[in-house]
Amino acid sequence: MKNVAQQFITQKLKQLTVNELLFYSKKYRISISEQEAAAIVKALKKNKENPFDPEGRKRMLKKLASITSKDTARSVNQLLMKIAKEYGVEDWLK
Repeated sequence: MKNVAQQFITQKLKQLTVNELLFYSKKYRISISEQEAAAIVKALKKNKENPFDPEGRKRMLKKLASITSKDTARSVNQLLMKIAKEYGVEDWLK
């Protein structure tokens, strides 16, 4: 069941819209501009890394940092952690 849920979440990341990302950033009070959100969404659509694997997530965030900034990549990581905590799956990201 865990693998199915992880596949679903990974697919959702690839289908994330700018508006959804901005909604979550506001909900969790994480500063992401509309321009940064657009770059992040574009990068996530192309992402082949597993966000549940610590090394895969690290590579994904490094790519995001090269596209946006280190601060934005840190913000995306914080956002992932907060969303995972909300749904009770934060231990999947360790």
